[in-house]
Amino acid sequence: MYKIPDKYFFRLHHVRPRFKNDVEEVLLYIATSISEMEAQPKKDFKEYLNQILFKFKKNSTSTKKTIDNWRTEISALFGFIQEENEISNPGKIAVRLAENQYLDEFFNYFLYSFQYPAGHIKATNVIKQIEAKIKFKPCNFILQLLNEGEKLTKKPFRITAEELTQCAYYDLRVTRDGRSPIDVSKMILQHRKSKITYDHKYEQLKTSSGKFPSKGDVSRYAGDILDYMVLANLLHHKGTGYYYYLNKDALEAINCHLNSSHWFSDYDEFYSNPNMDTSIISRYKDKWFDYVNSFDGISEFLPTLGSKETENISKLIQEYYQRLKGGQKVPTKIIGDYGETLVLAHEYLRTQKKSKRQHLINKIPTPLGVGYDIQSIEIESKKRYIEVKTTKSKKSIMNGRFKLTPNEWDTAETIGNSYFIYYLVVNEIEKKIFVIKNPVEQHSKGCLTVDKNLVVEFSEEAGQWQKLIEIQN
Repeated sequence: MYKIPDKYFFRLHHVRPRFKNDVEEVLLYIATSISEMEAQPKKDFKEYLNQILFKFKKNSTSTKKTIDNWRTEISALFGFIQEENEISNPGKIAVRLAENQYLDEFFNYFLYSFQYPAGHIKATNVIKQIEAKIKFKPCNFILQLLNEGEKLTKKPFRITAEELTQCAYYDLRVTRDGRSPIDVSKMILQHRKSKITYDHKYEQLKTSSGKFPSKGDVSRYAGDILDYMVLANLLHHKGTGYYYYLNKDALEAINCHLNSSHWFSDYDEFYSNPNMDTSIISRYKDKWFDYVNSFDGISEFLPTLGSKETENISKLIQEYYQRLKGGQKVPTKIIGDYGETLVLAHEYLRTQKKSKRQHLINKIPTPLGVGYDIQSIEIESKKRYIEVKTTKSKKSIMNGRFKLTPNEWDTAETIGNSYFIYYLVVNEIEKKIFVIKNPVEQHSKGCLTVDKNLVVEFSEEAGQWQKLIEIQN
């Protein structure tokens, strides 16, 4: 049985959301709700956010303490709120998630900046980590570990949360001294070969009742990061004990993480200067949340079509453009945006056998600002103007909420029955579209609501679900 020597044992931890099993849906709901909030005093901002949380699913019967905990966990771990001079603002990362609803992109940004020590933990624990000389970016280390393991074994390398915890996460030789990922992968392989198990009964982990935590409790913090990496599409997992391994379809994003040298360095001066207390360290909290909200425009984190999917859609659209324009190649920008490209192909296929007017089906360049993404056609001699809203997540979620811009709503009012919203939901199980015709009329019927920030929440009566039509291989 293997146990980290006591002199090297240090337990890393972070906030653990009470809604972890529902984390994608909660984050999407909150981001959409607060993204257009005005800057206001902290107390007022908290009260408004609490009202939003009480409305989520079954939270109406929750206690204020439970809702306070949810709010604290969301803001502390995920950086949804930025503060300055006692004034709270929606974080840029929350606004981005609300606008594009790509949860895999969101978790990539989250992991890109996540480190120990940082402002997502209490000042007292930041001090303990600095005193222990810890500097550790888990996502980067895990990706390196899996890469090195694959080089050693000549096949996909996989790890469990327990192996990561006992061989790296709680070991100062890794988090402080920089033991290399290749050495850790060799250790894991040797333990497997020798059938070594892991001892989780560390004296430091005893509960107040004197009991030791379960194996699952010991490895839950490393397990959290592995699970967030799955939500970011960096990793896959399978098996009863949850083995995690690299997602080879996400090499661009993986390499972006591996090549990153970003580090929140504001604490660095204290590693050689012991003059620190909680009041001093607490001053850096707002800077931390500004830091995690500073990253933007990382194209590698955007969801992309699979290579086969791209090839099929390209062939489909090329067929129409070549027929239309005497063999002229389709512009590269036509194949780009994830959700819009899927809907564009859907529209071609929907009308393929019933209309000769497909030359009118086009993506509209964003700079034109016309209030919709795609111009399509009805089977009859009419046009259909489509605004695409895409939610991309790991599991099946259904919030029925999205944001519109003032221009999009104005266009919907002007165009009426020719204006459609396609709410595209993509997850590992399915791709489907909720089609809303004339959202302004649906609003007048009470089938959907629109708040002052143009956050739309619709009921099943506002439209109908359709399966996304895809190209068959």
